[in-house]
Amino acid sequence: MLSPDLVLGGRYRLTARIATGGMGEIWRANDTVLDREVAVKALLPALLADEGFTKRFKAEAKMLAALTHPNIVRVYDYGEADLGNDDTTAYLVMEYVPGTSLTALIAQQGRLDFTTVLPLIAAIADALQHAHDHHIIHRDIKPSNILLRPDGTPLLTDFGIARSAATGDLTASGEIMGTAAYIAPEQAEGGKLGPSVDIYALGVVAYQALEGRRPFESDNPIELALHHIRTPAPPLGDHVPLAVRQFVEKALQKVPSARHRSAADMKNAASTSVHLGGTHLAPSAPTQPYASPIGNSEETTLDPAPSLAPGYGSDPASFTTPYGLNDVHHPYTGGTGAPAHGNPHGTMPIALPGNTTSHGVPRSRARLAGILAAVLLAATLAGGLGWYLVTQDANEGNLADTTTSEQTTDKEETPTGYGDRIAIASADYLGWNPQATQESLEGLGFYDVRIQGSGDEVSGISPEGELSADETITIHTQHSDEPSGDIGDCQFPPCD
Repeated sequence: MLSPDLVLGGRYRLTARIATGGMGEIWRANDTVLDREVAVKALLPALLADEGFTKRFKAEAKMLAALTHPNIVRVYDYGEADLGNDDTTAYLVMEYVPGTSLTALIAQQGRLDFTTVLPLIAAIADALQHAHDHHIIHRDIKPSNILLRPDGTPLLTDFGIARSAATGDLTASGEIMGTAAYIAPEQAEGGKLGPSVDIYALGVVAYQALEGRRPFESDNPIELALHHIRTPAPPLGDHVPLAVRQFVEKALQKVPSARHRSAADMKNAASTSVHLGGTHLAPSAPTQPYASPIGNSEETTLDPAPSLAPGYGSDPASFTTPYGLNDVHHPYTGGTGAPAHGNPHGTMPIALPGNTTSHGVPRSRARLAGILAAVLLAATLAGGLGWYLVTQDANEGNLADTTTSEQTTDKEETPTGYGDRIAIASADYLGWNPQATQESLEGLGFYDVRIQGSGDEVSGISPEGELSADETITIHTQHSDEPSGDIGDCQFPPCD
């Protein structure tokens, strides 16, 4: 049991609990050797029983310790400690970051000026390029994972679900992780991931900061994922200069190869967009005070375009390469140049899953099924290995929950039908992932749902219709490369 004054590793004296998450606790602590304030992320003892999880947590520590960048929160140490009563914990020691988050800033100010947003995006893109150079993909870029020091310096944090591009083994096999509101199409589909997923997510962050809202809004993670897969992002408003709109549109392309080619290119494009938008990446923009929304009554000054050398880790002189501002494919027009204006309310109807994506890429029904299950998993992440925001407020033990707007939770399913009977149709689940289907049916209220066969997609469900919750439901499977039969004309297993 963690408590104030407990010393971990003979060195880190816990002083105040900052946050409690689904997988552990974040504490402010004093490093008694170097006499500095640090943050300690400790796992719940029960999690150490899972050797695989412990291995990934330790790998995360090694991975993060290798990253040294002025816009990435530093990891100092890793350790394991005996807590007594046969309990042990593993912990990370990290840089303590007073300040706020981009989430809190957007919540307070709404739309941010592009002269504030693009230098910040450039700095985070620079941090991502550093991570990508170390073969690390973040996979959970969102405003709550971008912290802001009191001087405005942005810091990227929470690599808790990061993936090694070289080995791909930091996250449990088969898991699709990420926050649904910022998830790249290929990430939602469970496809092969590359650095471009971070570019897409950072594009969503840029959109939200410029518009004061995300391109897609829903409290249903499945709907959000399908929007990211199929629905073109509504154009940014006319208050955003054309070059900046094109910069964001390029980042939000559905096809990875159509986005900025690298995080470094995205950084350069951000600079070019600011220049074309009518100003320069320089500390000449007026300083804007803002009151911290985290309980600190003292006003903090955030320079919307701070000096990049000390804080942003980027030399303005290096921001010189124009890149791809005129070759954005606009989904509303099919051409290039200025974007057409679509739905002004920021939402569009989503098409039901089919055999191809909106950009013409073939998709198996099994892949689509995986999306629905995977995003439900993704929606539960934020309380997991997140750093949370370490803040200084009047009540130092309190955490300002700046992740609320990014986190989505599964809606409780209401059984369809009459009374205790639940209506299901086999055709609704064709091509789904079997395990996802099982979870869905159990969520509807069925107690006994069984999977028959070893296939990777659903070929049918029996029985169907209006059923009692205590009936045994059988999910029949086939391999995705097998021909599917018409469930109305044949019996299970699939027709020949």
